Amino acid sequence: MPTVFVTSATGSVGSALCQQLRALNWRVRAITRDPDSKSAQHLKALGVELIPGDWDDQDALRAGLTGCDKLFLCLLPDLSDFKKVPARAKTIAAIAKSSGVTQAVGLTTLGNFAVEEGTKPPPKYAPSPFFAQHFHAKKRVEQALIEGGFDHWTILRPGFFMANFLEPKINMGMGYAEIKENGTWTTSMTATSPLGLVDHVDIARFAVTAFQKPDLLHGRLLAVVSEELLVQEAFDQLAAAIGDSERSIKAKFMSDEECAKAQAEGSWRFFSSETCVRYMSDYTNLEELSDLIGGLTTFKKFFEREKEGVKETYHRK
Repeated sequence: MPTVFVTSATGSVGSALCQQLRALNWRVRAITRDPDSKSAQHLKALGVELIPGDWDDQDALRAGLTGCDKLFLCLLPDLSDFKKVPARAKTIAAIAKSSGVTQAVGLTTLGNFAVEEGTKPPPKYAPSPFFAQHFHAKKRVEQALIEGGFDHWTILRPGFFMANFLEPKINMGMGYAEIKENGTWTTSMTATSPLGLVDHVDIARFAVTAFQKPDLLHGRLLAVVSEELLVQEAFDQLAAAIGDSERSIKAKFMSDEECAKAQAEGSWRFFSSETCVRYMSDYTNLEELSDLIGGLTTFKKFFEREKEGVKETYHRK
């Protein structure tokens, strides 16, 4: 059975991927800073081999990657230093290649289409200077895998995580907490632009498909979403999942001028003021995505599966 090295294994996507790979009886290794944490212990119970260390610990990386066949690369961005994460990706890719890894699957962001040369159709809005740096950093992470010398590589570019509406992601300081605190979400999206929502379990399923069928998705920069809904449709479904007849959730759509002002102020609204995300659906193909993994998780089904998370996030104590 193959052995897969999974970065960010204690995150939502990494944890789901570890679970799916172990269900196939594949061997899985991961690095963790705290092997005694609840999330790490969950992985250990699944049969994941844990290596103490972090992404900058090259000795730990060599120990974890030696003997692995495949690499899943998912690195959290560092918005204070756009050079740090691409450098990490390059180091991990080099160690993986020298350790005998032949296939790599990377996870970046749907927003990369906004800064990619030759993107068709051309982006209708350019990203702000800050987010252009963020997307270019993600592009350099992708390039580390593309140029890593692997026999097969695949890049998954996910849309807006469904899990952003639940704890703990809703509390990460990106403005999502407004939803549970005020019953509103201030967004650069428009009332008519589709919001590409993605289930982290589906992302893991795409990674597993790529690992199982290396030729199928080799060389692909794959836009990954599970469902596209208008923003207010999404919030109506969230309100229904919460099940509180007195609670509604309303989208507050920002004009171009309001987006520009929010970016200039640098407040949390900065993260919800990117006009380039309005037309990311130009780069998705739901029919192809559904065919690849045998069906996608709808927003309603996500909330049914995550009903305990909905209760923990929204039901008043």
